[in-house]
Amino acid sequence: MEVRTGLTDDNNEERSPLDKMPMVQPHPKPSRDESMTTPREIQDSPRSAGLAKRFKAFAFDYLIIVSYIVVLAGVTMVVVKTAGFIGLSLRWPEDPFLADLVAFITLILPVVLYFALQESSPKQATWGKRRVGIRVVNANNGALTRKQSFVRSLVKLLPWQIAHTCIFQMGGFTSAPEEPSPVLIAGFTLAYLLAVIFIASALISKKHRTPYDLVAGAHVVVAK
Repeated sequence: MEVRTGLTDDNNEERSPLDKMPMVQPHPKPSRDESMTTPREIQDSPRSAGLAKRFKAFAFDYLIIVSYIVVLAGVTMVVVKTAGFIGLSLRWPEDPFLADLVAFITLILPVVLYFALQESSPKQATWGKRRVGIRVVNANNGALTRKQSFVRSLVKLLPWQIAHTCIFQMGGFTSAPEEPSPVLIAGFTLAYLLAVIFIASALISKKHRTPYDLVAGAHVVVAK
């Protein structure tokens, strides 16, 4: 004889399809500390150095440049006096191209190498930048290669070299400079224009990057 329980039958009849669906457990709500945690790459991202810090660093480095110029002038005077004492006559080259070359080799190139070698070293900064607390890095926050650093420093000091070239091309620049030609005026204008662009880009660009930073793939950041 078959026995049926009303309770079982009633439960089967009253159970809806929604009751048969698996229950979805809600994800636990993240804690306040977890929700505010930033990715590691964001935490480790260095802050770009602004114009004020970069200008202050260059002011410190300029003390080294001026000191080098003073030493260079002193050594030159000693060499000229010594040469005259032994009967040799040393004069500044009259050829403007040769004079410009001598000035580049003895003055501008050593300054370029100072910046290039210091900023591609493990310290990633010149003496002035270390005092201010900034450094030069590549896109991966690592040190620049010697080539990158040299190109960056060369472009950075390009206005100085252009101005030197224009000065040496002026007739009688050591005594009575002549009126510069339109070409020389254009050269001086270019030198000043580049300097203004370098300063303005470091001031208004998003990451304070200058054209010589862009050319070398470099960033100037605040050291941790």
